[in-house]
Amino acid sequence: ITVTRATKPVIMKEWVKPGTHFSCLGSDMEGKEEIDEKLFAGAKIYADDKAQCIRVGEMEIPIKKGVMSEKDITGEIGDLLCGNVPGRENDQEITIFDATGLYILDLVAAKVAITKAKDAKIGFDVDM
Repeated sequence: ITVTRATKPVIMKEWVKPGTHFSCLGSDMEGKEEIDEKLFAGAKIYADDKAQCIRVGEMEIPIKKGVMSEKDITGEIGDLLCGNVPGRENDQEITIFDATGLYILDLVAAKVAITKAKDAKIGFDVDM
């Protein structure tokens, strides 16, 4: 799991063993680059939001450098979870999940926090 603000790779391809999985969660901005772009060549690549990942995610640089194209993205995480795209098919495959963040996750987290606060009888309502 990578969670950095890196704009240069902090993990190089030559350090990585076959069968490694990456979940790239770091700061999403143009120029983000936590893992060596060479890792994308031949890897199974998943996104939380394909368009957003291409624009500001970990796959932005490999696409701009021609290491991969949009067609190389195996699918979005929802497609994987629903069985619409293949997951790991052997123990040698490198898999990459590029997560740029989805607003729905923020809404769910807020709902959980509000529910827990109400159940614990802490906090207060604010009229806006």
